[in-house]
Amino acid sequence: MKNEKKLWLIEQYAQKTWTVSLTLAQEAARAGEFGRGYAVLAEETRHIARRLYDYTATLKFEPTGLFENAENADFKGIADFALQMKFLAVNAAIEIFRIAPVSMDFNIPKSMLVFAEELRNLAVNLDQLNEKISKKPFIIPEVATPSSTREPSEFFLYTIGGQPLLENVSNIMEVHYCKKADLAGETLSLRGNTLPIIDCYKRLNLAYLAEESDKIMQTIMIIKPTGVKFEIGSQGVNLGDLSGICAVPIDDFDFNAIVYSAAGKDVAVGENHAFHGFSRECWDFIGGEQVVFVDWEKIAKN
Repeated sequence: MKNEKKLWLIEQYAQKTWTVSLTLAQEAARAGEFGRGYAVLAEETRHIARRLYDYTATLKFEPTGLFENAENADFKGIADFALQMKFLAVNAAIEIFRIAPVSMDFNIPKSMLVFAEELRNLAVNLDQLNEKISKKPFIIPEVATPSSTREPSEFFLYTIGGQPLLENVSNIMEVHYCKKADLAGETLSLRGNTLPIIDCYKRLNLAYLAEESDKIMQTIMIIKPTGVKFEIGSQGVNLGDLSGICAVPIDDFDFNAIVYSAAGKDVAVGENHAFHGFSRECWDFIGGEQVVFVDWEKIAKN
């Protein structure tokens, strides 16, 4: 694919992203208090659109003339845009799960589902473009379609240290991609608030894989093990009482999916499992692996 075509596609995706952000902001305003979370998503989407425009302008006009040399044209940043766009789609899905049980207007979750799907499609398109450029696939989080043959339950599936983990999505407040965040300490500063970090690798003595050491802990999942009130206002996110709210670092490449599943059988957690003693429930899942419902409060107190 020629560089002119690549740049044209990126500009089209930037324009689409900008349009989605404006329409999303309009729908968020129309939804009133239930649209506050989507107002934040709209701003984040608009920010990515601006950066995509700047990205193409840099490739076109920067003094080094990367665009003039087809062999040296640098499109590596597309992977980051694809990943961040997919996290926006994941956050949009989490917002749908949050407001659907309390909103009396059933059209609000339905309209927001359209935008979650639009963000997902943009992420997939950018990911496919990146794959054509880099000649290798990049795994990004996915929102799966619920099975029509059984009653779905919403779960958030990922792994820590290679151990499959399954958590109800209602405990997850947001997924935050913070590539440049300093996670060396015991706390994370997010939007002016200080959150304690639950580093499962350290708490459970899990070893980092050498090839993943530079990628680990770039993604943060904000959880609330207890029933702490969480609000998103027009001026940003208000975390309120921080007790019980924690930041959990996730491995970007083991971070798999939001899935709807009723599969599995409740069994005891094997004593050799890394999360033995910290689980609420355990399933024997497809492929013979044990998937654990983790008890974050126990881990946080350990």
